[in-house]
Amino acid sequence: MTGHDRAATRVWRFGRCAGVLILAVVLSGLATVGRPAPAQAEPLSMVYFDVTGQTLGGAFLSRWLNEGGMNQLGAPVSQVVRRGDTWVQWFQYGRLELNTPTVEEASAEDVNFVWIGLALADELGYSRNHPAFQPVPDQGWTDQRYFPETGHTLGNAFLQSWETGQTARRLGVPISQEFSIGSTVYQYFQRGALSWEPNYGVNLVPLGALDAGLRGQLRLTGSQPEGVPSYGERVLMNLPGLQGERWIDINLSTYTLTAYVGNTPVMTTVLVDGAPATPTVRGTFAIYWKLPSQTMRGFNTDGSEYVTEDVPWVMYFYADFAIHGAYWRYSFGYSASHGCVNLPVADAAALYAWAYEGMRVEVHD
Repeated sequence: MTGHDRAATRVWRFGRCAGVLILAVVLSGLATVGRPAPAQAEPLSMVYFDVTGQTLGGAFLSRWLNEGGMNQLGAPVSQVVRRGDTWVQWFQYGRLELNTPTVEEASAEDVNFVWIGLALADELGYSRNHPAFQPVPDQGWTDQRYFPETGHTLGNAFLQSWETGQTARRLGVPISQEFSIGSTVYQYFQRGALSWEPNYGVNLVPLGALDAGLRGQLRLTGSQPEGVPSYGERVLMNLPGLQGERWIDINLSTYTLTAYVGNTPVMTTVLVDGAPATPTVRGTFAIYWKLPSQTMRGFNTDGSEYVTEDVPWVMYFYADFAIHGAYWRYSFGYSASHGCVNLPVADAAALYAWAYEGMRVEVHD
């Protein structure tokens, strides 16, 4: 997103989630996070997530990492709780379950990943009662993809998003057709759901948080335990012996941003870059202005004006092109911005704390 209001503000907006069918109020304030590839000096035993105020450790942390971590499940939105004979922890996009007597003696192999899209659709009655969940015949449409295993099609912006980056692996195959509630279009998948809105495009719906909220387990506040590192600290930790220039590499072909110390990567996250009509600038640049938050405004390609309040962790590196968090996006790995480099909020916050004005930024295909 390019264009900005020079009157920067420190007002922090934790997130702006679209309504999720019903009971969307439980999701207000939930932010999004991305895919880390941190260099670590030692295995993690527990980590704290500033963005949700929750901790993650033990067998649940190990399975979370095995399932793709931030990129697959997002941050935890509850603590581990006992429900009958099962231990459960909820995340933004899913939940993990453990059926052993104690958490302390469990291993990652004992923890199960729940396909939250199927589970929630069944529980809410959508898979039985909503017409969009009834299988349809293959019409042979060339602009859509048909999935015979579930009897549903995928097209338009949802198909483009599903085929980009890690979205297909993250969601599985569709279990419904597209359907609308107000101005928002939804489609359910085995592992989650996508939404589309005119102003924000395609986003991943945080069904895990909705699932936690329906059970009274959604927790978005909590203090950092003493001695437990935060996610941001571990992603961009200063490892012993690391020397060299700190700099940022932005690869628009792979939709990744990597932070380096010398030639050693210390963090990798996914991004959204400029849409074809508003491409991101390529070249070698330097961060020249950092702002913790600001209102951004400008014009869309159709001449209409956009205003986005409280854009977090903004770092300008050329003219009106900036790296910043994007609380309005719940999936990354495609081209859709007004030119800026959009990051998951938690990764943008960690990068903002680590970067400095004058830091080199390489942007390339």
